[in-house]
Amino acid sequence: MESYPPLKPGTVVQTTEPNQAMRDEWTDEGWASKRAGVRGTVIVHHDSHGLCYDVRHEDGTIGCYDPSELQGVEESTPTTA
Repeated sequence: MESYPPLKPGTVVQTTEPNQAMRDEWTDEGWASKRAGVRGTVIVHHDSHGLCYDVRHEDGTIGCYDPSELQGVEESTPTTA
């Protein structure tokens, strides 16, 4: 059984070039938030209009990405208190 969402909060990802085929699906603000070729950490997912992820880039900015625009680098590891 696969878990949902596929990328959990805390997962480190590498962004790819924005998926131009999906440009009409994004607001100008959402599209402008994307950064190509940078590492970041998944913060949260959204799925009201299709799965997407908020990613905090290493410079502290946040972008929203379609799964096709992300490559998993390392999974988050659960911590115990």
